[in-house]
Amino acid sequence: MRYLNGFVVLGIVLLLISVAGMVYGNTLLTEPGLPVNPYARWEYLAAAVLMLVNGVVSVRTMQRHAARRENASTTDGPQRDAVQTPAP
Repeated sequence: MRYLNGFVVLGIVLLLISVAGMVYGNTLLTEPGLPVNPYARWEYLAAAVLMLVNGVVSVRTMQRHAARRENASTTDGPQRDAVQTPAP
């Protein structure tokens, strides 16, 4: 569930639509009364791949950000006890 975000869900739905277009033909993907787009299944497939890649990138970015935040909280910051005064 950690890797399931909106991009991944949308990518899966678009992939299912593309597969349905491959199985049943592009007429399934066309609005009634409009001419059939012969490339509709490939357009849905390209959109699915794009959404899945976007989902993977966002999850990896979140993991890197969480790791950086964890490292920042475990390391000590600069010492604030010592007061530096400028030399006259």
